[in-house]
Amino acid sequence: MKGNPQLLEFIEAARVKGASDETVVGMLKSEGWPEDSIYQTLTAHYEKLTGLSVPASRRSGDAKDAFLYLLMFSTLAIWTIALGSLMFTLIDKWIPDPLAQNQYMYSGDSLEIASSLASIIVAFPIYLLVTRLILGGVRKHPEKLQSGVRKWLTYIALLIAAGVIIGDLVTVLTYFLRGELTSRFVLKALTAIVISGGVFWYYLASLRQPASGAASAND
Repeated sequence: MKGNPQLLEFIEAARVKGASDETVVGMLKSEGWPEDSIYQTLTAHYEKLTGLSVPASRRSGDAKDAFLYLLMFSTLAIWTIALGSLMFTLIDKWIPDPLAQNQYMYSGDSLEIASSLASIIVAFPIYLLVTRLILGGVRKHPEKLQSGVRKWLTYIALLIAAGVIIGDLVTVLTYFLRGELTSRFVLKALTAIVISGGVFWYYLASLRQPASGAASAND
């Protein structure tokens, strides 16, 4: 049986006398009982009272959710890195370095552009498709917003994006203090900050959806 038998006996006696759940929980917490034991025993009390088991939540996610989120973040990394590489190559072409050997620089440009475009063309549609599948699943099962798999992988993506932003800012400040800032470098740094910053703010906002959804449900 779920819950502590001693707690269950007390809760049943208190409820018979008309005590509310909040009062019972407050009394037990004041005596040092941990919340998980209290609520587990309350669950046992109401299961016994109704003859029904509390429905299990799908909040923790499953292997399919893990696969979809890993695929989404993998393709996100591929096309954002490719987009950054493409922009870096174009910046090098638009603002050439007079100290670089033109023949060497331009010989690799076409290969870099082709590789970046191929990565974007393949990864970006897959990212959009997987994101659509995930959002469709969330609409059908809103409890998936609380999935541990979703939260862990999203926070890992946020950590990487934040690391890129911080690293870029540190590098820009270092070059500024050394008096070595160039327009090429500033544009590349801004490109990296915009891409990683966009990813950071988008997924940070997605983590706030459960709270806003709960608020709208309560209205």
